[in-house]
Formats: sequence, structure tokens, C-alpha cells
Amino acid sequence: MGSSNFFIHRFGLSLKMLFTGFVFVAAIAACKDPVEVLPTPETPGERWDTVTNFSGLIVPETGKLNFSFSYVHDGKPVVFNTQNYTNAAGDTFNIREIRHYFSNVTLENHKGEKINLGTYHLLDANISSTTSFTIDNVPPGNYKNMTVLLGVDSVRNHSGLQEGALDPAFSMFWTWSTGYIFFRINGLINNGESYSFDIGGDKHAPYQTISLNSFKVKSKTPTFNMVMDVNELYQNPEVFSFKNDGTVIHSDTDPGVDKMGKNMKDLLSIKELN
Repeated sequence: MGSSNFFIHRFGLSLKMLFTGFVFVAAIAACKDPVEVLPTPETPGERWDTVTNFSGLIVPETGKLNFSFSYVHDGKPVVFNTQNYTNAAGDTFNIREIRHYFSNVTLENHKGEKINLGTYHLLDANISSTTSFTIDNVPPGNYKNMTVLLGVDSVRNHSGLQEGALDPAFSMFWTWSTGYIFFRINGLINNGESYSFDIGGDKHAPYQTISLNSFKVKSKTPTFNMVMDVNELYQNPEVFSFKNDGTVIHSDTDPGVDKMGKNMKDLLSIKELN
């Protein structure tokens, strides 16, 4: 073979090998995972942690919820023992004691996901140290609703001996079979007769959902100033009458407990959120 023909042969062979190698590398590259295509950045104001035009509560990072309770009757501050009040049925009475549970605080975020913070508190309206407290480890998020229970959920209501706010030593427990007293109020009727209402029972568990959309707060330590209007115990949706429905409720089957259980579902409102 002449030198020129040898060169052409070798050169052609090299081109063929080079082309074959290119095809092989291309085939290997085609077998790899495709390059990840990042999504288009969200529209400004869409993300809960950067939103500027929002309603509700934004917790920008893991934080705390502070709660402070006040008690009124038909909008006027409750004065224990010495002030008389009148309900929708025309009963006149004073108030000696208000004690209740506050549990299962559940926040609903902007996606509709619900986060139960799982805490239990026992409040005594006569003891200020019990009417203010803090719930820790609140996940970040944009929250539009808050659901609370003025009582004890069915699982803990029948879990036997417990500690903390659920310790039976606090005298908010009937028996091991019937569970906790969710809400207690008592005092004297105008004629000198006493009344005593202890509300409990799973079917009367007063869950209440409160919208946060009328507020615009961004804080990792927001404070809820809660108001309980005890006048609502006696109205909406049922009118409760001491004369017709009784002056004593000490079990979850006593006459009148169904009415009062229904009425408890709108006792709370948020006066301020800041």
C-alpha cells in the first residue's frame, strides 16, 4: 500500500472511531436523569413567609402563642359575688365561681391543614395566674382559623389518672366512668337559692372555631386577648331558664345539660390579637 493510501486509510479509520466514540458518549448521556427544571418563582405575596398583603396570623418562624382571658356578662366585666346579672329568661343571679378547661388549640393554615398544639389548661376566673399562659413550639405558617375546646377531648376524658391540668385533685372530675367537668359556674339566684352548673360529657364537648381573617398580625410571639361572655350560656341557640330547666347540673345526663352544652359553642371571642 502506498504511503498516501496508508495515510488516508488511517485517517478514515480515526474519523470512524471518533464518530463511534461520540455516539457512545451521547448514548450514555441520554441514560442520565434529566436536569432538574426549577419551578418558576412564586408570585410576590403568594408565599406565607414573604406575604405583604394578608389577613390572619403569620408566625414567621417557630414561636409561641400567648393567651390572656377576661370574663364578661353581656359585655360588662364580671364582678364576683356582689353584682347581679339577668339572663334572657329573666333570671336574676350573681356569680361566685367560673372554672373551665381550655384545650386542643388547633390552627388551620392557608392550605387548610390543621395543626393541633395538644395542650390542656384549667382556668379559674378568680385566680389571675391561671387566666394567662403560653403555648410553646408553634410551627411557622399563615393561619386563618383557630379551633379550641372548652373541655377535654374524648380520648383524654376517659384515660384514667392523669397529671398536670387533668389531675383529678383539682376537683373537675366526676368519676372514672363519666370523665371531666368541662365548665363550672355557680352562685346565688336573687331569691337566695343557690345554683350550680357543671357541664361535661363527650356529646357536649364545646368545640369552637374562631376566624382569624379579621386580623393582620405577623409575629412569632402573638398574644390572644380572649373574652368569655358567660351570658351566652343562657341563650343562642337555646334559652335556658332556671325555673324551667333547673338550678343544678352535676352529670352529663341532668335536665338542662343539652341546652347549656349547645350554648357553650360561642362563649369565646378574640378582643385583640397582637
